[in-house]
Amino acid sequence: MIPTTAPRRLTLPAFAPPPSRTGFPLMATLAPVAMSLAIWAVTRSPYSLLFAALGPVVALGGLLDGRRQRRRAERRQTAKALASIERLSQRVADTQRAERARLAALAPAPAVLGDPALAMKRWTRESEDAADRDDQLPLPVLLGRATLPAVVDLEGEPEEDEPPPPLARALERLRADAEGLAGAPWVVDARDGVAVLGPERLARAVARSLALQLAAGRSPATTRITAPRDEPWTAGLPHAVTFHDERSYRFECDGNEVAAVGWADDPRELPVAGRLAVQLDLSGERLPVALHGATGEPQYEALGGARAAELAAAVDAMARARGLDAAARSLPELVLLAELPEQSYGEPDGSTLRAALGRDADGAVELDLVRDGPHAIVAGTTGTGKSELLVSWVLAMAGRYPVEAVTFLLVDFKGGAAFAPLAGLPHVVGTVSDLDARRSRRAIESLRAELLRRERLLAEHGARAIDDLDPGVLARLVIVVDEFAAVVSGQPELHEVFADLAGRGRSLGLHLILCTQRPSGVVRDAVLANVTLRLSLRVTDRGDSLAMLGSDAAARLPPEPRGRALIADGSGPTRELQLALADRADAERVCAAWAGAGRATRAAAVWCEPLPTRLPLDSLRPDGAAEGDDPGIPFGRIDLPAEQRQPIARYDPDRDGHLLVLGAAGSGKTSLLATLAAGSNCRVLPADPADAWGALGEMLGPPATEPAPNARTLVLIDDLDALIDRLDPELRHDFVDMIGRIAREARTVAFAATAQRLSGGVQRLAGLFDERILLRQSNRDEHVLAGGDGHSFDPRMPPGAGRWRGADIQVAIGAAALPAPSGPRIPIVRASAAPLAVVAARPREVGRRLESAGIRVVRIGDDPAPDESELRVSRGGGALVLLGDPDAWQAEWALLGLVRRELPVLLLGCTAAELRAVTRVRDVPPPLGNGLDEGWLVDGGSVRRARVEP
Repeated sequence: MIPTTAPRRLTLPAFAPPPSRTGFPLMATLAPVAMSLAIWAVTRSPYSLLFAALGPVVALGGLLDGRRQRRRAERRQTAKALASIERLSQRVADTQRAERARLAALAPAPAVLGDPALAMKRWTRESEDAADRDDQLPLPVLLGRATLPAVVDLEGEPEEDEPPPPLARALERLRADAEGLAGAPWVVDARDGVAVLGPERLARAVARSLALQLAAGRSPATTRITAPRDEPWTAGLPHAVTFHDERSYRFECDGNEVAAVGWADDPRELPVAGRLAVQLDLSGERLPVALHGATGEPQYEALGGARAAELAAAVDAMARARGLDAAARSLPELVLLAELPEQSYGEPDGSTLRAALGRDADGAVELDLVRDGPHAIVAGTTGTGKSELLVSWVLAMAGRYPVEAVTFLLVDFKGGAAFAPLAGLPHVVGTVSDLDARRSRRAIESLRAELLRRERLLAEHGARAIDDLDPGVLARLVIVVDEFAAVVSGQPELHEVFADLAGRGRSLGLHLILCTQRPSGVVRDAVLANVTLRLSLRVTDRGDSLAMLGSDAAARLPPEPRGRALIADGSGPTRELQLALADRADAERVCAAWAGAGRATRAAAVWCEPLPTRLPLDSLRPDGAAEGDDPGIPFGRIDLPAEQRQPIARYDPDRDGHLLVLGAAGSGKTSLLATLAAGSNCRVLPADPADAWGALGEMLGPPATEPAPNARTLVLIDDLDALIDRLDPELRHDFVDMIGRIAREARTVAFAATAQRLSGGVQRLAGLFDERILLRQSNRDEHVLAGGDGHSFDPRMPPGAGRWRGADIQVAIGAAALPAPSGPRIPIVRASAAPLAVVAARPREVGRRLESAGIRVVRIGDDPAPDESELRVSRGGGALVLLGDPDAWQAEWALLGLVRRELPVLLLGCTAAELRAVTRVRDVPPPLGNGLDEGWLVDGGSVRRARVEP
């Protein structure tokens, strides 16, 4: 409530009655008696005793005289105090009368609101001095009459506890008069909001009185009113009035709520939440929420509907007499796009992008994205009409400007249906939705390339901005995003893309229209700094409204009708309008208009289409001279949406080094190697561990001929991880070391290997591969371990799709299968050519095979062992084989020592431990194949894989 004036301090008059004698004068009475007795004792005269009676007589006389004097003084003091109290009572009455007059002047009674002198001064000040508007001052309204807090404070008390009765009665009357401000105007501040609680009819009448007072005190030039639908008297006010279904009146100035009045019959249903509440009905169990300083029995100001309509008409007459009409009359509840001013289908004009979006009370509202932008943000909660606004805006611009002047890229992350009516527009360069994440990402990333293209075009024409170009040279591109939060939530890096577009868009003719439910925290400052045009439909959070408009007006828009919005363009106060709603018929009308004019050619897309899931090998033809000069092996295409091109992917072993391809089963690894093999001089490493070991061993040796400069042999290894796993655990480390030595040292070899995952030996070798292609992995964890980004993992990637050098690729298919593996050259040992020592796990079987070929076989332990001279003779050309198992050979230690010096030793079916025990060779033996005729040949201290023949 409006507080009363600070209490005035008044001092009560002092009253000090004259002091009274409290006892009988005993000494004055006894002294003459004592003297009389003394004289009688001396003179014995009876007359002397007469002096004894003199003392009491004199004392009694003095006592009676003092009492008389005290009563006379008390009467004088009482008369003086009563006169002071009378003067003090008059001061109290004057102070209270002035306070009542002050309160009455703050809030005149509704009955006198038709007096022009009461409102025009305030209205004039509001209209002429916008900086001093009422949102900075209290808004007093008269609630009724009641006893308000005291405006005087009495100080001081009489010295006696019980003053004389006349004085006590006067003091009691004075205190009663000063205790409160009885019958005073009960004035409250409507800025706090007033909720009237009580019986429906009475509470409504009191609220009606308060609302009428506010309307009479607020200038119609600056104030809008939202009133209940069942209060028709408000239609007679000169203010802009809209209606809702609530039981409250709300007053707004420049989009800010400045006052609110509502009523209810239950405190739990306060129509103006958290505001001043006044209970009318104190009966029953419900207690008043607050009387806010008023006591006694308040008398409320109440108005009936008919009387309120009469007073509203009087207020309207005053406003019209002074030329103060409403800032905006009632807005329409429905506006159709076809009802707006006819669009003109003219020549390209790159200087403007004007479009009629709806109506306010003064007529059609037109926005120019070039003049008012260059970018716009649209906010609004679900169901308010955001998507309809975007469709209407695009149609309004497309209806006025041809494809040569403006094009549209539509981004819909709410399922893709929002922009369905616009599919036939020739201006639309593409539509992106969340149903295809890869396509949507590439489309937005392609916009960086569009910026570069526009910069190059401006440079070629010597222009600094699109406004300097001739019409038709470069069309403006409007990027319309429905639900911007969904676009950037899963791809935070896109914030930088939109910040770049917002920062450079004005000069390059690129405009953003970003739509979101909650702009707070979604649209970053780097974008907001370049956005001057803001449209807000109804939002549910006050902070979102403040972020958009600088006020909470959007949070107080009614839920109905749909399409009610506020516009802030930085050039003036916030404007309220009803947006136009478009339908498919409007889109068909615009398309038909351009088709009829013979100008329905669709605008070119601003991005490349995604790579096909199947890319034929014969499609890898050079796109130009630059690609044709590349010496690498073509194996696919690279997707570079940010550069708006898809060049051929080429791999050059001499330039690029070793290549590692990682992918799950069925991801296209083998097809990639086959494609490389089709375009190169290659060698395929065998899948058999023994053959692979032998082939690598040959690569470690010196080349047969001096290689040509920059001419490497491409060695293809399919499923390297599986090949390593097939090796004996003791050989895996050495096998990996062999590949590593070749990768580091061999100038004539380049590896192109595939593996399913980066683990074990492959992980040890990964650092030696200069290039890595990452195909589809079995899960996200494997994708990340292989070096991929978790956000780029897609389990639905087709075979041959992957990542290379930070970009997507698609491997071409159609090449023949991998060439046959190139196995090693295995030495042949002919038993018939020279003496040979054979250590066999199954000597009987080996002996029968040799003897059947006519070769002399000496069985160690069974036949006489030849001496040294016999061995020398046999080496000259005899066919002799010394045969035994490992145990038999070790038993003949003397012969074994001779054989080590004189003969080659062939071990068939033996283990590595038996090899070391018999030959004392510590080299790691190579793995063997599955054939029974393969073994280790030890000759000259080295171990080789060999095959024996009779």
